Amino acid sequence: MPNDTHENIRRLLADAAADLPVLAPAPERTVRRARRHAAATFSVLAIAVGLAVGGLVTAAGPFTRSMPAHQPRTRGGAWVVDTVTGSETRIGHLPRGAFWFDVSQDASSVAFSAQSHGRSQIYLMAPDGSDVHVVTNDPYGADEPALSPDGSLVAYQGFGHEDHRNVFVVEPDGRVRQLTHERQDVAALTWSPDGNSILYSVSVPNEPAPFGFNGENMRLKQVNVATSQVTALVGGRRTAADFGTWSSDGRRIAYMTGEWLSGSYGFESAQIWLMDANGSHPHQLIALDGHALELAWAPHGNALAFSLVEGDGYGTYVIDVSTGEVRRVTSGGFPVWLDAHTLIVER
Repeated sequence: MPNDTHENIRRLLADAAADLPVLAPAPERTVRRARRHAAATFSVLAIAVGLAVGGLVTAAGPFTRSMPAHQPRTRGGAWVVDTVTGSETRIGHLPRGAFWFDVSQDASSVAFSAQSHGRSQIYLMAPDGSDVHVVTNDPYGADEPALSPDGSLVAYQGFGHEDHRNVFVVEPDGRVRQLTHERQDVAALTWSPDGNSILYSVSVPNEPAPFGFNGENMRLKQVNVATSQVTALVGGRRTAADFGTWSSDGRRIAYMTGEWLSGSYGFESAQIWLMDANGSHPHQLIALDGHALELAWAPHGNALAFSLVEGDGYGTYVIDVSTGEVRRVTSGGFPVWLDAHTLIVER
């Protein structure tokens, strides 16, 4: 079978958290695919041979992003955690399947995805959990929201009229604009502190393996919100780069790399790297002894939050960028900063 894409694994995580139905393809998209297949019948035999070889290679254990049998799950809701005092408060009265939280830099608004009429859509709420309302009505589902610094714009990944998930933005008047036209799924959207760009990751072919089988790596890119111009920053066929996040002053970007091994989500023996915002001067900040995922830079200061797999669950950790000191904050994963010392984590 073909390998799962990076975004499909993210989708499976969200589905596991909320028992959401798997996103079905659009009928018109299915028709287009069928027409293309009918027009390409002369290549069926070659495709069949390729799939057969791919199956043999897969059986031998190549690079894959498929879900492991014992992938940790987050079923305990969302919690607000004070990283200084250790106090924790559960966020109540959320819609079914609330997942993928994000907070505007000015802490005026919180976004998340949750189920609405059988599809994942983007919701907004106040930091205290009040005024919960849906802001998208995407017929094929909307996920992974990212809020502009002042909370006025909401970016998300969705299909639109294409075959892959891309970056969309919801304007204050409700109008939706598509910013990217990638040929593979995008993920891990993060807004720049100046509000001009959105950082995201997209899958690219890995170095060729035996029998011509290619896995996937992730590349970090940014798209200008006003012009839709896309710039590749780091990562590619040889080295993966994912979970990018901007420093509060917008001058640096932190990201994660390592090996995305078969049967896992996130990086094994993960490394956190820093680079200038234009992609120059990349250098390693720390090598982690474990299976890590997600990365979020605090809205003020030099703290980075990330998740480590711990048995059947996750732990959330914070690293001081200035000193390299790492400390465990709480259980749960997928951390986002509510303010300079408060996190939202999912359990």
